[in-house]
Amino acid sequence: MACGSSLVGYVKQCGEKLIGGTKNIYMIAFSDLKNIDGSTSVYEMTAGKVSEVGLQTSKKFVKIEVENKQNNVTDTMTVGDNGIISGTFAYTAQMVGYSAEANQFVTSLLGQPVAIIIELANGSYVIGGLDGTVQLKESVGTISATDLNRTLSFAGEIYQNTPLLDPTIVQTLI
Repeated sequence: MACGSSLVGYVKQCGEKLIGGTKNIYMIAFSDLKNIDGSTSVYEMTAGKVSEVGLQTSKKFVKIEVENKQNNVTDTMTVGDNGIISGTFAYTAQMVGYSAEANQFVTSLLGQPVAIIIELANGSYVIGGLDGTVQLKESVGTISATDLNRTLSFAGEIYQNTPLLDPTIVQTLI
């Protein structure tokens, strides 16, 4: 938003729009995305939602099994004293179980930029990582008498709030 521009109005949400938690997550390696035809970006926005995501031929977002309701998406936007706006995206997921397959999955993710579609409990979708900055930063496995899981923490810099994804394009992406 430009300095000195008018504000945009906001009406408080209520009811089913505020159901917390997540239903499903889908992920893709950022290298499996491609620029939209005629663009220098892998995504396009329309009316404040991601309306198109470019995929390499035969590539799709894959479903990642995590413990729903144990996931957290946060974005933090700040403006410095010099007027520069910066932000961070963070996503934390809980994988249940501890296996060779889970360990291979985590190893394949460490340090690799990814894009993440998160289906929220209210039925809407958000998407992070479309600028190539989000990656798995930390994986913590817990093996104890009461827990057998792995917590995955993704993070990256962002340039705008985590956008909603147009639900009409989800089936073309997964």
